Amino acid sequence: MAGQSPKYCIILAGGKGTRMKSSSIHKVCFPIDGRPAINRALEIYNSCGVTQPIVVVGKLAGQVVETVGKEFSNVIYAYQPEQHGTASAVKSALVSFNSIDDHQDVLLVAGDRIIEPSVLEKLFNLYYTKNCVLAILGCPNRGGSSQGRVQLDASGNPITIIECADIRQRRIYGQLRKLAEKNELPKNREKIIELVCNEFFPEGKTRREDKLVKAFGKLWEYLNAGENLPPVPAEILKLIPEEKTYFEMTDLSGKLIRKTPDEAYQTPMLNTSVYLIKVGALKRTLKQLNTDNAQREEYLPDIVEILNREIAGGKHKGTVKALKVGNSDFILGYNDPAELLQVEAYIKSRQQGRISAKLPVNKWNRPVKEWLELFGKLQDNPEDGEAQHLHRELSALYSDDAGLIQNHIQRFVPLLKYAGEKLGEDTPVMIVRSPGRVNVLGRHIDHQGGNCNLMTIGYETLMVVHPRNDDQVNLFNLDKKQFADRKFKIGELVKDLPWDDWLSLVNSEKVSKTAATYGVDWSQYIQGTILRLQKKFAHTQLCGMDMVLSGNVPMAAGLSSSSSLVVGSAEAVVTANKIDTFPAQMVVLCGEGEWFVGTRGGSADHAAVMLGQKGKVVKVTFFDFAVEDIVPFPEDYVLAVCDSGIKARKSDNAKDQFNHRISCYRIGFKLIRKFYPQYAPLLHHLRDVNMRTLGIPLSWIYRILLHLPENATIEELQEMLPGEDLAKLCSSHKPPADGLYPIRGVVLFGLAEMERSRLYADYLKNGKVEAIGKLMNVSHDGDRVVRHDSNWKEIPYKAPTSNGYILSLMEDLESGDPERVMRAQLHLQPGDYHCSLPAIDKMVDLAVGTDGVVGAQLAGAGLGGCMMVLAHREAMNKLISALTEKYYNPEGKTPAILPCTPVAGSGVLLKDTVND
Repeated sequence: MAGQSPKYCIILAGGKGTRMKSSSIHKVCFPIDGRPAINRALEIYNSCGVTQPIVVVGKLAGQVVETVGKEFSNVIYAYQPEQHGTASAVKSALVSFNSIDDHQDVLLVAGDRIIEPSVLEKLFNLYYTKNCVLAILGCPNRGGSSQGRVQLDASGNPITIIECADIRQRRIYGQLRKLAEKNELPKNREKIIELVCNEFFPEGKTRREDKLVKAFGKLWEYLNAGENLPPVPAEILKLIPEEKTYFEMTDLSGKLIRKTPDEAYQTPMLNTSVYLIKVGALKRTLKQLNTDNAQREEYLPDIVEILNREIAGGKHKGTVKALKVGNSDFILGYNDPAELLQVEAYIKSRQQGRISAKLPVNKWNRPVKEWLELFGKLQDNPEDGEAQHLHRELSALYSDDAGLIQNHIQRFVPLLKYAGEKLGEDTPVMIVRSPGRVNVLGRHIDHQGGNCNLMTIGYETLMVVHPRNDDQVNLFNLDKKQFADRKFKIGELVKDLPWDDWLSLVNSEKVSKTAATYGVDWSQYIQGTILRLQKKFAHTQLCGMDMVLSGNVPMAAGLSSSSSLVVGSAEAVVTANKIDTFPAQMVVLCGEGEWFVGTRGGSADHAAVMLGQKGKVVKVTFFDFAVEDIVPFPEDYVLAVCDSGIKARKSDNAKDQFNHRISCYRIGFKLIRKFYPQYAPLLHHLRDVNMRTLGIPLSWIYRILLHLPENATIEELQEMLPGEDLAKLCSSHKPPADGLYPIRGVVLFGLAEMERSRLYADYLKNGKVEAIGKLMNVSHDGDRVVRHDSNWKEIPYKAPTSNGYILSLMEDLESGDPERVMRAQLHLQPGDYHCSLPAIDKMVDLAVGTDGVVGAQLAGAGLGGCMMVLAHREAMNKLISALTEKYYNPEGKTPAILPCTPVAGSGVLLKDTVND
């Protein structure tokens, strides 16, 4: 799945389910379209990454265990001897499994819940990216529901949850108190009893004496004390304190909020009884529950109020958040046979699959000729209302500079005209734009969990897209010579492919044979994207599309032309099919979609393409994916991307080298976990090997590196890691020519680059541009393959990684000399990733030797492509002259120096800024 998920899930299946009117079938065992409800639910939890479900059983426990056991072997059970509500059930689970670590996370959910996987993943994403101690699922309050009411603060965060029984109780108390204060009580107690019962039991609910006794206690005793005695207002007032007629709650700022029962009832969010919480927090809050409520039960939802109280009092760090799900069909449940039939009808309709209907014609999905008219107005009649709106959008995406906006308009118009020729001018289409990107610092580490500092640039892929009513995909490119027309059917792509998991699919014989036979065709990036989304959203049969494309992102130049194509395709698919997704999920799915062409990289490129902002650098992290910071790019500087003219093809030997380095990372990480088992519980990704996570000094990091081999064969590494299948780990590349894996150099580069990328945004915020330049130069040295003498003669270069070098760094740290200590800092060590080329090393050295340039480094994955240069604006002419005179002209290449400014990330033109 995209992002992190909890290991544990407690599924409550111990209740009586009396409203199902069955003494022989447990509520969770009722079939939905032929399959027990609880088994449907378990399949969803497993697919979303939950590895240890715990099912709480009680009534008909044997039936529940037998039903679940027919399909699942990873489930463990807890017994609830007496059914006293959901809190009691959760306590039973924790008592049975008290060894669960307090730092673990657990999903709490009723056994009859059928939740759309995308909703669960959004809940997980919210929980792990917002430092939650508790996250709950809510749905819109459309009235009439008996679900608890989630009370929200001004920021939309949950303060507490109030059950409907308590709302009805206090509403009745309020009515009776007002009548008593005005001396207008009915003289006959039976009339008061009738009033209480009519209010307390909703229409269709059976009146139960035990519930009335619990809810109204001494008042109920008083009303039933004698038939002929009229009620006394003073006695009624004594039995109904004023504080029992309203609700009081406190938000995190300490502000006291008072609500009437009607105000509490009308809150916009309902509780779905789905919670994701820290185990330790759950244990503490369960101990604090009480029964001072209308049902005399311990309410599990009270954990919301208790945790907020702890956070406000400084007893706990973290937040309590709520995810509001707009579509109630995405969180299904049932309490009686009629509701079960409704759930079954919905599941059947969904499982029949569908080809998505065409999008309605609207402001962002309009006929081709209307788009052309709109762009024409923008040039000929800019005062027109729609034209003004389009101009505002283009300005927000690209620049306030009128000239730059005109440059972009000149790219939209020819594409639309070509789309009119191919699809017809009356065909409704949407326009998708997807920029290229530069990773300004944080190279080769996104797949190891490190930070990347990303900037989208004004070179992009444009798509004109028409959703179809079948599964045919037709591809046309404005550059007809380089990109021939392609077509395929989604159903035929899916046919004969393994469907168990994505990695099995992309490693399958069919996919490998296609790539080997035909090479990597431009259409395969789109195919991979569609396949990944179809695999993820298996209940939605994706519709086909007519897609007309153009792009000006230089190919194989390290600017992510392929990721631009992948992300743009994904934007088109999710919009055309009305798929409910979210940025973190999309980033990961796009990254995995590109595996279809054979690479095994991370998602940094896709994150940049999707999340870029005009004028900003975006700092992101991975595992879990999150945006950590957004920092303005300095106006006095330019990031120039300079194309070497050497293509970095992913379909030849370069792909083997990319994947070879990733295998070095993975093997090195396994060795660290083996050699240092005391740290293993803290090490989930290579990025965790740092001083902050392990609580160790920098010298110990170097000591860890000393235990890694500088170079080793796969056989030698296998001896160091018995029990590990290293052949499988290295299956994505051919063996290196010399048979050696440079483990230490690659790992050192990774650890150092993670420190550099972590520091970058802070340096930028504090105006430390020269320090950023130094980080860029050191980073490039980690990829460098040659240096040059004064006559520009190439001298082979390999960054130092020997035992002696590592020991010298440790000595420097212990010397006490400030200069030596600074020199030994991890972020100043290049490591040895070795993915540059001599030509790019020469370009970097030429750039760094130019006045006004503060730093230069390889751009992209390496083995060809571009370099990027950070320079003062006034230094650009000098830079262009130096590179033209000493690199481009001698090599017979046309100068290709692209000054870049940050633009907005991908999206559908006008979709998010115009109301249909």
